Amino acid sequence: MGDYDALYETTSWPCDWLWGPGTAAEAIEWLQGNPQHGDQAETIDRLFLLRYHDKLLWLPQKPAIAAAREVADTSGTWYLLRADSPFPAFNHQRHILSGYTDPELGPGHDADGECRACPTETIGSGSLADMLVRAGRLGADVMPRPAPDIRVTMSRMPRCNTIGAGFWDIPPGA
Repeated sequence: MGDYDALYETTSWPCDWLWGPGTAAEAIEWLQGNPQHGDQAETIDRLFLLRYHDKLLWLPQKPAIAAAREVADTSGTWYLLRADSPFPAFNHQRHILSGYTDPELGPGHDADGECRACPTETIGSGSLADMLVRAGRLGADVMPRPAPDIRVTMSRMPRCNTIGAGFWDIPPGA
């Protein structure tokens, strides 16, 4: 897709912010002090947290990133979902919250458990603290990992959608 956001999951494959911002010389110095020896990442059955507050549904986050949020950014209802990428998770929750259904697409989305309409499983909903406990019990990294508000967008994808009865939209100024 071409988008990267350190705070939200906007890529098909898992990505983490390692360093920056800074100059090329500073990056070389950091890399020499922090050699990267390859990595491994789960690419299926990933856990995502999505925040819904004031009629806004925010993009999925990794549990560790959500755990590091400022207290003011933790209100609302948090949804813990399992999916292979953030895109079906966001679309699934957007359909659930808006009540949007399309008879041509078959059955509506299931709010609990495995969905019949998409490759997403709803594990639970509640406060961020409660969903972090559940995510931790499922093996997710829930140690708070602060990330900078840095993103590289190619598609001008907003970080949230406004949810209404039977629809969703991009909020003004997003």
